[in-house]
Amino acid sequence: MVRATFAVLGMLCISWAAAEQLDTLPPRPLHKVDDHWTPYDPPKDFAADANVYIIQKGDTLWALAKKNLGNPYLWPQLWEKNKYIRDAHWIYPGDPLVVGVKAAEVSPPAPTAPPAAPTPPAAQPAPPATTGEAGAGAEGAGKGPGGEVPAGTLVAAGSEDDIYCFAYLDDKNARPQLTIASAEDIEYTFGFSTNDIVYLSGGEAEGVKAGQEYFIVQPVRKLHHPATDAILGTVIRYLGRARVLCTQDHAATAEILSSCDSIPIGTWLKPYEPIPIPMTLVTKPVERCDPSSTKAKGYIVYTKDDTVTVGQDHVAMIDLGEADQVSPGSQAIVYRDNPVAGAPRILLGEVAVLTTSNHWATVKIIRSQSPMRVGDRVELK
Repeated sequence: MVRATFAVLGMLCISWAAAEQLDTLPPRPLHKVDDHWTPYDPPKDFAADANVYIIQKGDTLWALAKKNLGNPYLWPQLWEKNKYIRDAHWIYPGDPLVVGVKAAEVSPPAPTAPPAAPTPPAAQPAPPATTGEAGAGAEGAGKGPGGEVPAGTLVAAGSEDDIYCFAYLDDKNARPQLTIASAEDIEYTFGFSTNDIVYLSGGEAEGVKAGQEYFIVQPVRKLHHPATDAILGTVIRYLGRARVLCTQDHAATAEILSSCDSIPIGTWLKPYEPIPIPMTLVTKPVERCDPSSTKAKGYIVYTKDDTVTVGQDHVAMIDLGEADQVSPGSQAIVYRDNPVAGAPRILLGEVAVLTTSNHWATVKIIRSQSPMRVGDRVELK
């Protein structure tokens, strides 16, 4: 009986260790770039003012953030500057890393002639009396210790790019009424962008009018729930926006007003409706020892471009929506269940809600102390 018990415990330990290994497996496959091996496609061209560091053996984004930004918790800022890195757990010696901008070169001051003898100043009226602390003007308003916005302040939950260049979830298998059927430069390129002229698959007979605007969208894939494997719907990615210039019976000419990525022929069109950027209230960070709330809990179910791990300023999708009392501007904490039964959950960070539907929402990561991934848990604050 004792031997059997030890055997079962041994198997559990092995299984747990194997699961941990699978969680941290490096990206594949490796290929040789110049004189080193990497699973990524590191860039070769950089902005003229970019400060580029070559990753060395033993480096981590955590350590490099401490060295270059003065705070290891700012590692997501390094990751955001180097989007070719798909998994923040794995960086490779020899790959380039943009760590900031080069310091501007300042020319030495030209020699100046000795100052002339001062003349007595003319009498000046006394300045008007002031009240309050010096420097308490518009530029200093709303700033707390360390330049951070104090708790209780309303701020924008994200930016236009966070909303108009991310995605939404279609759970009704909708089909497009219009697509981009052709383009003015179709003989010379396969992808189109801002200011390009494109031709639509419908015109006056289909209700298309000059001046109408459309989102340009593209289906990505069916989205499976990370815990149940149930199909939640189809991820539809925003690629840009277009305006109709003129119409024919069954065709229309349009201009691409903005683009988030290359726009291929065949992409779908969805009537444009402005999406407001929500405001959110700055709150105190949740602490590790704070108890779990009784509010709705869910999962991160999708990350932009299917990025393996994400951090501060990235956007994601969760499986909580309006039916769960979630609204634009709501906040949630992100955590991971501890692999050791009975141990406290692992706190990862916090998110603010950007857009909502009945059973899903898009969020922006506003605080991150560890990398997050699809399958991590969320809990409304």
